[in-house]
Amino acid sequence: MSRSEAAPTDPRGSARLGLTLRSVLLAPHDGFTSAFKTAERRARAGRRPAEGFAPYVLSTLGGAAATSLWLKVGALSGIREVCTDRYVGVNIAVALILGAILGLIAQAIWGGVGPSTVRSMRGEANRGSLRLVWGASAFPQVVAVVVLLPLDLLIVGTDAYSTGSVNDPVSTAWAAFSIAIGISLAVWSLFLFVRGIEVAGGIGFWKAVAATGVALACFAAVVAAVVVAGSLSTEVRSCPTRLG
Repeated sequence: MSRSEAAPTDPRGSARLGLTLRSVLLAPHDGFTSAFKTAERRARAGRRPAEGFAPYVLSTLGGAAATSLWLKVGALSGIREVCTDRYVGVNIAVALILGAILGLIAQAIWGGVGPSTVRSMRGEANRGSLRLVWGASAFPQVVAVVVLLPLDLLIVGTDAYSTGSVNDPVSTAWAAFSIAIGISLAVWSLFLFVRGIEVAGGIGFWKAVAATGVALACFAAVVAAVVVAGSLSTEVRSCPTRLG
């Protein structure tokens, strides 16, 4: 059996990936250093993409998790308004899928503008390393999508993600708890991103924070473009809160 045939089912590769991601979570400096070395070995062996496909999968989960958090915060706080009660579940699913796609697009944009951003701060990082940082730092968001999302739907239902009334005290308490966990996971991901940029670019903490601001601006720009495009829809224009 050839290497290309054996690779997809090679348990050692999955084990190494799991160990690397765990190291990124618990010891970010060592974890990212190990991940970059692995990417360098893959590049020398001619494997593409050198950073592997895991960063892209994690990026989609990160985008979906960000959308999920926005939907929950908007639902509980009342800053969003759903203009129709038709197909709420389908609309939520479409929003999560769109968020996943936007996460990938923003990651690609960051891979393009990131190297020049790091160079402006007297560091050096290639596109692959910065895309890897984006994906690996989203690893905590797996909890938001795989654990919190099913529990939200089980305990609260679709009202957790829409503006439907949540009168049950247990459901309200869970919704607030879920949002708190989601925000904590988002902060964790931002911390990992900053540490990853430090290691990838060889720059200091505050410079990495500034670079993180540019990365967030990439994501915000993609979201803004979608919002503006969506606002041109007749149905959306008739909605009191267009960002909902």
